[in-house]
Amino acid sequence: MNKTIIININGLVFHIEEEAYEILRSYMTEVKRHFAYTTDSLEIVTDIENRLAEMFNERLAEQKKQVLEMIDIQEVIAAMGSVKDFELPEEENPLNTDSYRTERKLFRDTDDKLVAGVCSGLGYYFDIEAKWIRLVTVLLTLTVGVALPIYIILWLVLPKALTRQDKIAMRGEPITLQSFKKSFDEEIGSLQDNLNRGFNTISPGASRTGDSLSNGIDELLAFVVRFFKGLVKAIGVLVIVIGVIVLLGLICGLLFAIGFWNSAELNAFPISAINYEYRSPIYLSAFLLLFIPLIALILFAIRVIFNRRIVTRTGSFAMLILWLTGLATGVYYGSKVAAEFKEDAKIELDAGLINYPALYLKLNPQKPLSKDDSLKLNLNSERFRGRILNDDYGDEFDEMQEFNLFIEKSENAETKIVKEFSARGRTFKAALQAAQRTSYNFIQKDSTILFDKYLHLNGKGLYRAQDVNVTLKIPVNTRLIIDGTLSRHLENYHLWYCQPEDSDWKTPSEWLMTEEGLKCVDDSLYRKKTDK
Repeated sequence: MNKTIIININGLVFHIEEEAYEILRSYMTEVKRHFAYTTDSLEIVTDIENRLAEMFNERLAEQKKQVLEMIDIQEVIAAMGSVKDFELPEEENPLNTDSYRTERKLFRDTDDKLVAGVCSGLGYYFDIEAKWIRLVTVLLTLTVGVALPIYIILWLVLPKALTRQDKIAMRGEPITLQSFKKSFDEEIGSLQDNLNRGFNTISPGASRTGDSLSNGIDELLAFVVRFFKGLVKAIGVLVIVIGVIVLLGLICGLLFAIGFWNSAELNAFPISAINYEYRSPIYLSAFLLLFIPLIALILFAIRVIFNRRIVTRTGSFAMLILWLTGLATGVYYGSKVAAEFKEDAKIELDAGLINYPALYLKLNPQKPLSKDDSLKLNLNSERFRGRILNDDYGDEFDEMQEFNLFIEKSENAETKIVKEFSARGRTFKAALQAAQRTSYNFIQKDSTILFDKYLHLNGKGLYRAQDVNVTLKIPVNTRLIIDGTLSRHLENYHLWYCQPEDSDWKTPSEWLMTEEGLKCVDDSLYRKKTDK
């Protein structure tokens, strides 16, 4: 059973056997005595003690133990070297052989720099004189310009060789007593002057200029870093505030949609395409797909600002499971809704009109009221006989619900309108029923025909891509005065060709039905515009 004691080496506490401690204490006494009359001896001894502490920590970690033993102290002292090694010639010192050299580390050498010490650090790392690195850097900058951005990146990334231990590691020398002594002597002997003999006359000025430039750029970079950190935190606060507002809106929207909304009265596209029984799970799915990423974004912003992780891995995994559940639910019910558009069907209805030598075609300015409109205006709901698919009050929101107008020559002397309704459904029968539930209205007042803008959906049917093509068939020699508001609905003719020059787009145009089809009454106007 060996007695152990506790020691403190530059703030680090170690447990060490008593006999091993006596050897370590004798070793440090010799080191302090050897450097006692050296300038700045306290700094050298402190560096040596720091290195010893690092080596002790490494051994304890490698061997997974807590107490330093005799063998540990002996091997560390052998690696560091003793004071007696200074008395041997340099070529006979075993610590100077290549087997004791360590792997070089890349630092910026601030003792031998013109700007930031990058070239000097690269010279040590690749065992090349710094002047050749500087020369290559200048040539590449002046020719292809690639060296400057690389230099700046290395300036930002590489650490400075501040301590003697860093400088020794930068040169790849063994970290021993002799290397500490050599590093100190080189500082005192102005190593920079020896390495730059060809620049003796300009080196002091260049060094001072380099120092000033380096310090100024370092301060600028520090300011930029602080600025961007503040900017990131400000953006994070903005993200949190907006995210919380949107979260509250999502929660209120979900509660309103599921708990208070009469789904049978929600007719806006695309909600009008969803089966009533599918709406609640689809609302919940959409909520999860939006809510979970928004929560994750807010938590990320909090972590960036306060450098704290709010949610554990278990919580993050639970959020991922919820999001995947919402995605799976949306895909499942979305595929069910998509299946409702599998088949298509069409039906045709004819309606006879009274013949007139001239007909006026206009868009009906009176919009049919929906059931909601009737309730808002306190109208008699018993007189309500249908509802429109897209109640957008004149906005061009969804052209699929607007009618398409075609004008053709009648096969006989009769004037009539053919309405072709189309719709889709899960089966052909369902598509046919959806087409039968749609209607389209027009009004003939003497020689004027008023076309409704939208088709209508009767009963409580859902949106199933209902569409209507309205074909007006008129006899030959019938004149048409077509209002410009029908321009976007007329499919097989362009009203612009027969409108007067510099006229408004709503200006009526005059046409005549011939054996070849509709033609402008003013044929010269048509030729003039087609020749442009």
